[in-house]
Amino acid sequence: MKPCTTLPLLALAVCIAAPLAHADIYKYVDEEGRVTFSNIPIKGSQRVYIDSISVIPAPKPRTKASGSASPKVNAPSPANFPKVDSATQKARDTNRRLILQEELSAEQRALDEARQSLAEAEGNRTAEEKQNPQKYVQRLSRLREAAVVHEKNVAALTSELGRLQ
Repeated sequence: MKPCTTLPLLALAVCIAAPLAHADIYKYVDEEGRVTFSNIPIKGSQRVYIDSISVIPAPKPRTKASGSASPKVNAPSPANFPKVDSATQKARDTNRRLILQEELSAEQRALDEARQSLAEAEGNRTAEEKQNPQKYVQRLSRLREAAVVHEKNVAALTSELGRLQ
């Protein structure tokens, strides 16, 4: 960049960032004409921006209703928002629970298979892996990662099912 365009861009950046920084800004021009902006006052500098202290009170904490885990918000629905009767919603919830239970059982089977594969691999090395131990380590690492992924999936599905009941 040319020196004549650097200074206006720097000044513009400081002006834009100044309200976000919430601090006093000082401008210092040295003997060679170089301009330096800083939040630390330098001897001979001029104050460019003064942050006024504004105090905004924090919102009052909400009190939890007795017997409720979290407060419910009763926001009105838009006029054109589709309405669902309770029987339809109950059927949807039942379907969701069934789908989650099927996914959980599939993930538990996959986790059992991954653990079994890992156990088998820890005791058996192929001839190629005996010659190159790095391949054995890589195979074990892939199997461990697969088991960890299935463990996380089982935990997430169990948590989701726990929220439904």
